[in-house]
Amino acid sequence: MEGKWIWISEHQESENERGCFTAEFYAGWEPEDIKLMICGVTRYIVYLNGKEIGRGPIRSGPGELFYDLYDMTPDVKPGSNFLAVRVWSYGWSTYQTVAEEGKVWFQVASNDEVLTASGEKTKCAKDSGHISHTVKRNVNLGFGDYYNANKFDSRWMEEPEISKNWGTARVLEYSQGRLKKNPLRQFQREAKTPAKIKRIQEVMPGCQQFSVNTRNAFFPGRKDADETIFSGFLGCEIIVPQDMEGVIAFPNRTWNGIIGDFTIDGKLYEVSNEHREIPVFLKEGKHFFLLQISGKFDDLYCHMEFCFPEKLMVAGNFFVKGPTSRIVPVVDGYKRVYGGLDEYNRLEDYPDIHKRLFMVSSLEEMVEAGGPVTYIEPQYIFSDAYIYSLAKRDKVVAESAVEPRHLGMLWDNQEITVLDPPVSNGWNRMIVDFEDIYAGSLEFTIKAPAGTILDIYCFENMYQGEIDYTIGLNNSVRYICKEGWQSYRCMARMGMRYAMLTFRECRNIVMIRDFRVSYATYAPSNFGGFACDDYLLNRIFEMCRHTHQLCMEDSFTDCPTYEQAFWIGDAGISAVTNAYLFGEYDLIKHSIELSAEARANTPLLNALTPTDWNTSIPMWTMNWIISIFEYAKVSGDTAIFPQMYGVVKETLNYYAGFIQEDGGFLINAWNMMDWADMDIHNHGVVTGQQAVLAYCYGLAAAYAGKNDHEEDAAYFGDCRMRLLAYMDTKLWDSDKKMYRDGYSPQYGPSRTFSIQTHILLLLYGGILDEDKKKIAEDYILHAPKEMIQAGSPFMLYYQYECLVRQGRLQDIMDDIKIRWGEMLKYDSTTCWEVFPGFYEVSRTRSYCHSWSASPAYFFIKYALGVQMLEDGFAKVEIKDPLWDMKWCRGDVPTPHGVIHIEWSRESGRKECRARIPKKIQVVYEEKSDCEMRIHRFG
Repeated sequence: MEGKWIWISEHQESENERGCFTAEFYAGWEPEDIKLMICGVTRYIVYLNGKEIGRGPIRSGPGELFYDLYDMTPDVKPGSNFLAVRVWSYGWSTYQTVAEEGKVWFQVASNDEVLTASGEKTKCAKDSGHISHTVKRNVNLGFGDYYNANKFDSRWMEEPEISKNWGTARVLEYSQGRLKKNPLRQFQREAKTPAKIKRIQEVMPGCQQFSVNTRNAFFPGRKDADETIFSGFLGCEIIVPQDMEGVIAFPNRTWNGIIGDFTIDGKLYEVSNEHREIPVFLKEGKHFFLLQISGKFDDLYCHMEFCFPEKLMVAGNFFVKGPTSRIVPVVDGYKRVYGGLDEYNRLEDYPDIHKRLFMVSSLEEMVEAGGPVTYIEPQYIFSDAYIYSLAKRDKVVAESAVEPRHLGMLWDNQEITVLDPPVSNGWNRMIVDFEDIYAGSLEFTIKAPAGTILDIYCFENMYQGEIDYTIGLNNSVRYICKEGWQSYRCMARMGMRYAMLTFRECRNIVMIRDFRVSYATYAPSNFGGFACDDYLLNRIFEMCRHTHQLCMEDSFTDCPTYEQAFWIGDAGISAVTNAYLFGEYDLIKHSIELSAEARANTPLLNALTPTDWNTSIPMWTMNWIISIFEYAKVSGDTAIFPQMYGVVKETLNYYAGFIQEDGGFLINAWNMMDWADMDIHNHGVVTGQQAVLAYCYGLAAAYAGKNDHEEDAAYFGDCRMRLLAYMDTKLWDSDKKMYRDGYSPQYGPSRTFSIQTHILLLLYGGILDEDKKKIAEDYILHAPKEMIQAGSPFMLYYQYECLVRQGRLQDIMDDIKIRWGEMLKYDSTTCWEVFPGFYEVSRTRSYCHSWSASPAYFFIKYALGVQMLEDGFAKVEIKDPLWDMKWCRGDVPTPHGVIHIEWSRESGRKECRARIPKKIQVVYEEKSDCEMRIHRFG
């Protein structure tokens, strides 16, 4: 490899910075086998002769990076060719990436001849149009795509002359030995234009918004995405032009920023996650604003909305004081999660200096009580930059009917959308609907006056005209226009169904030629399929398929909008769903391998990877172990066992350290099983979790026993039996005839009994006593009123598996129609994260969540009557599916090819037609009332 790692020459470190790199190469009249190898940190887009040919890289664990390989032969032209690379270096960690210096590496070769490669001669420039110091989308996703077109020529990747006078790159001392070839298919891309224009409005500002990035002031040099548990203060002096009543509000919970009680001139105003809009009366003059920071915060931005009739003014600058105390959490299973702090609680104890400081009523008093304050650097203070707040607070002052002149942006042709100048003193705003959720990058071509600020805020649901705003997510793009026609292609991957376009600082006509999302997902096979005479079930199947595809990236992600994170537990359900929906065994395997990298954070395994936000959910680790065995079962790839056994063994050995003498699995961790009000604690024994862990020990013992690891087999088997015995004797309530949800040393036995606990006990063989098992089985069908029910589609996956074992397929189909049918009722096209009632919004948080697509799995695996009898589909059984249908048909992916099957009961007798690869052994029962026709191929 001749390419070298390079970066922009004048920069040693990068914080939310973009670099532009160009190189030229020559090809003969008949180009042959011209391949590009490329990798960039954190994100790159590569263009050949002005045409985008790829984006990357995929996620990677510590100590390695994946390069992408592109066959450019069809796109290379004889003679000179122009290669351009945009690289976005975040500089800070996210929930998908760990902070690393910006860099890029590439090489173009024809057969064995290198045509060009990154090095000291590569032309480069900093993209000064990219606004580096700005707000994040959230802590999960990192910085927003904010761009000023007046600062840089955005045509540079199309016109080689623009980069002729650029400087050359700086070569980095960095080993290519970390590079590995991307083992996955490239994404597929499809341009999606809006289907409808929903609103044409004029709006006026509804708030004065401030965002303050306190990270460098409190913790200089920190680049990680880990939570921070501390206390301190953020303050400023504000000047009020007249006596006013208004509201000071915090748009987010502590999940995405700093909130807290505050004082104004010493008067206390209390704030909580549930109470974030605070009425305030301010008299004319100068006032001292002091916000108390206390608790666990996932990000160190403070976003505030000042909603008053007139604008306030900050005198001087924002400042911080502290930290006055701090807890550094350790995720090892022994030390208390969040240092013993409940997730949304304030710190309980403050040093005396903290108490004195929060009693002051002026800046002078504060300095006198605690010494000089630290002023925030100006580049970390933002006014009216948090577009989520602006979009939510803007006031509609006029609304127009959608007319033909507005429609041009709906089509991929020469038509143009024309927005007339606003009549009032406000700004034009329009809302467009793509009629489905898509994930990708926005692209647009517009004509507007220089200085026009185009804010694009994207969201997922607008039922009956009511927008569900994305709490905790600034799902936005800002583009500051240059004069005339211009195009921009965003680098940020975003999920959306609706886009709200607000043209601020513009009093003239605006024209929109193109507006689209470049929809991008892992390229799917579309092998699996299902249809039947119940068209509601068919619509639910399509909804599930689209949901799952949206969460297929370089791994299985949780959701395309809010997080785009690879949670190793969520991925367990995604993997089994994918096996039947698409049969993408390479993606499943890669996700399993990537999960093993979570051990770099903690021996418990981090709940998501790659990231340096350290958090562990034991059940997510257990789901990963189970997914290894599930993958081998459907794919027939038993090589995964020796590959993963070492990490599994180390993990189970570490977990065994938390099994107490009495057999209870007592651990300090995020002991999460479902989004439901179960009485389980971060320090405690969790009944359902203990059952799943016992199952994992059983799997490991069985594998070890078959592969000459007798000592391991005996040890894992002993762990399993100790866990089972504890549940049988300690967690069963003989009066209630139920299993309690757990036990906490601090609070004693759980007060709650849940269906979740009994589902997991049954599904994973956690009940030794047959009488208790029969009682638990009855609860799955007839749960007492006091028993907590499933709070999310995640848990319904397990509940439905229990119902399958009880032969209740019809109950599953009926329940899916009710629960997923409700999602369709609210004009959703994808599957929700949770059911109504959990989040503060009326329905759900994420309207598209991978773990909620499991009905597609049940339709294909069980409702089509094809049952796998031997691993890898070496042998299957065709059996009449016992549910109420007149006809159904579908496709089942296997490693040997697709099984197609059709059932019909319309002629008065049963008929079955099937096409099955010859490599698969087939068994079925000949019945007089069922005509079977099976065609073998291959």
